[in-house]
Amino acid sequence: MKIEDIIIAKDLSLSDFLDKLTSKDFYRLYPNNCFPTEEMMNEYLDTIEQRTDNEIRSILRRFLIHNSTYGSDEFYAKNLIAKKGDKAYFSSNNVKTEYNRRVLTKFLTNKGEVWEGLTWILDLLPHFPNEAIKAIDAYFLANCMMLPDNFLSGLSDSGVIIRARYINYKHPKEIFWDLNPIDFEYLIAALFENMEYKVSVTKSSYDEGIDLNAVKDELGQKEKVVIQCKRYTKQTIGISDIRNLLGVVNDKKVTKGILITTSKFSSESRKFERNNPSIELIDISGLMKLLNTYLGTYWTEKLDKIINEQKMNNKSR
Repeated sequence: MKIEDIIIAKDLSLSDFLDKLTSKDFYRLYPNNCFPTEEMMNEYLDTIEQRTDNEIRSILRRFLIHNSTYGSDEFYAKNLIAKKGDKAYFSSNNVKTEYNRRVLTKFLTNKGEVWEGLTWILDLLPHFPNEAIKAIDAYFLANCMMLPDNFLSGLSDSGVIIRARYINYKHPKEIFWDLNPIDFEYLIAALFENMEYKVSVTKSSYDEGIDLNAVKDELGQKEKVVIQCKRYTKQTIGISDIRNLLGVVNDKKVTKGILITTSKFSSESRKFERNNPSIELIDISGLMKLLNTYLGTYWTEKLDKIINEQKMNNKSR
């Protein structure tokens, strides 16, 4: 390709960049595996809720690593071969990193690709966005010393897109207000079960102001948590409710008390939380993020199933 044929991505508008990214001009675009500027990425994030899932997946497919080999791999392989001589291939199984082994195998036998792709994480979306981000982070950690800079930027941009689209996605608030208070408790129970707690829903006549009990019993993560659920529409949660929760925490000698609401907390309540680490307050914004993270972005579409499964599980306990 001639230099004059290259399309400089940073000189394009966002819409032109996206058009080129998913067209036959993709190979002429530079860079074509990450946003060319932070400003363009921010512009995209500002409109991400209006983007379709198909568009998101098309962009991620460009930004994620594919089974492939890059120019820097050949340069690195030549250096390894120069140091190891004719014994380079035979020692490829004894090198310190998998990258060295793959790069030697590729350029001495012309078999396989140096980079094992990451596009499989698309199958985790939209239902398991947190796992997709963890996979990207692990891949980045394992390979950050060898991957070219633009490819590292592409991985970072992919994580940002997934978080913005699938974890920070804002569902209509009315989804909560259409639930009765008991069903809301069962939804929260499902959330904490997916956060790897053992959860029980208390009987209303014996709850002592507590709706759920949640326990972790793993080494280094032992926790006993009491949870209050307040499905409010507009009412701000004041400090008296928070003080009452702290009293329950102290009385029951549990690790922490969590108050979850579909509304907001007063500034005085937030100050009280900061001064009392055994209290955690989760408002509607934080709740949305947790539900998207642990139940999948489109948990609203399977809401009845989630609640009914919790009812059956709690009945069998």
